[in-house]
Formats: sequence, C-alpha cells, structure tokens
Amino acid sequence: MNLLERARALVACPLFADLAPAVAVRLAERARPEHLAAGERRSTDDTVWIVASGALAIIARQEVDLSISSLKRKGDTAGPGSAVGLIRIVAPATPVVDAVAQEATVVVALGTDDIRDILEEDPAALSALASALARTLAA
Repeated sequence: MNLLERARALVACPLFADLAPAVAVRLAERARPEHLAAGERRSTDDTVWIVASGALAIIARQEVDLSISSLKRKGDTAGPGSAVGLIRIVAPATPVVDAVAQEATVVVALGTDDIRDILEEDPAALSALASALARTLAA
C-alpha cells in the first residue's frame, strides 16, 4: 500500500473525510498498512486502526473467550471506513479495546502520538476532526 493508497484509506473514514488533503497526506506518511489474517488481534493501547477492507470484531480488553463466534455475539464490528481507537486521541483514559480480524483484513495503523502531533500543528485539522466526532456522537 503506497502513500496515496494510505491517504485514500484514511479519507474514506468519515472521521477523516473533512481533513485538508495536505493533512491527510501528512497522516498517511506516518501510517503503516497491515494485512491481518482471520483471528489476528490488535489493540488500541497506542494505535488507531482504520479499516481499509475486511472487518474487525471489537471487544473489551477483559474478555476471555476470543473465538470469532463469541466476538460476533459480544462486540461490535468495524468495517471499511471505520476507525478503532480514535476516541483515545481526545480522551486518553478511555478503556483500551482489542480488535480481532473476522476475515482477511487490511488496516492502516496510526500511532496516537503521531495523530496528536499533526493535530497540534494544524488547528483547522483539529476542528475538522472534532466536528466529525461530534456528528458521530450525535447520530
């Protein structure tokens, strides 16, 4: 996944859709793509995961039964365009969640510190992200 493909994956996420193209590219420069096989697990400890394709089952950190069938019963699913862990950018005390690939899944990973750095440099980007989060929470 090249830089342009990473930027496209980011702006396909409604939370990043209103960012200026230059900001999306700066984020994409710091992003790394990951190809997950079904059952692979990631957490939101210090990373935001943007789903480019496939699906992630989202579970609370304390869950013990990690089979895909139990995840479908217990957690939400994040499909293409979803951001997992973004709320920890603005509310770091938010509990960490785990994401398990339900199928072959491609995600774009962004470190929380990388996102914070870029948002601190660009008040318009911070405003766009805050507006997108507010719309999502109000829906």
